[in-house]
Amino acid sequence: MHLPRARNRDRHSASTGAVTWRRAAFLFFSVMLAPAPALAQLDITGSVAVQSEYRYRGQNPGQGSAVPQATVNIDSDHGWYGGAFASAMTIGDLEGYKLQGYAGYAQRLRSGGSWELGCSRITYTQAHDNDFSECYGGLSFERGSARLYYSPRYLGYDARVLYGEINAFYPIHPRFNLVGHIGLMHNLSGGFFPGIPDAWRYDARIGIGIPFGRYTLQLAREHVQDDGRRYTMYPVHPPRQWSLGLSYAF
Repeated sequence: MHLPRARNRDRHSASTGAVTWRRAAFLFFSVMLAPAPALAQLDITGSVAVQSEYRYRGQNPGQGSAVPQATVNIDSDHGWYGGAFASAMTIGDLEGYKLQGYAGYAQRLRSGGSWELGCSRITYTQAHDNDFSECYGGLSFERGSARLYYSPRYLGYDARVLYGEINAFYPIHPRFNLVGHIGLMHNLSGGFFPGIPDAWRYDARIGIGIPFGRYTLQLAREHVQDDGRRYTMYPVHPPRQWSLGLSYAF
């Protein structure tokens, strides 16, 4: 992510690519959200949380202060789902919000777990040049999940990016869960883009989750590969940091 900027790139090619992507996304969501023959039963869930800092794929774009977050999910018994996520954040010293909407389709596997396909749109209220879309596919099991994301214009740049992640938890005690995450970003386009690796960059997190009722307290150690590639105007953070979060599910 970067501060709003003037672009001197080929506007015609960029706008053509954007229109093509928007048409593809429109068709995808039209199919995904088409009414089913019979009325579907909807299940609405969500959460609110406070995190000690905002991080996205290992990166912190602001000053590291605590941020509120909220998530709403809508699931149908036909497999279609949608939802939204919002988080306060800063980009450099610009305060604002990250807003994300997503929709997809999931089905259970005979062997257990489930698979899913979906797309999302991410927008930043203080830096719309960074808005982007991506699609994903994934697998989920009782104690973990894996997803692969693809964006044709990551963070608004002419950069095609893949991001894969694995998330897992393990109950080590009736009151404690070991939680872990590892992610890997790959730049398919090559070339120089602020904050986007030349080829690969990994991020990881390991911590403890403590559930009590509908609340969950999580303490984790974060690590991101320090490849020297900075986003424009981002403050420099150490590659290893502690994070703390408290969430309430409803």
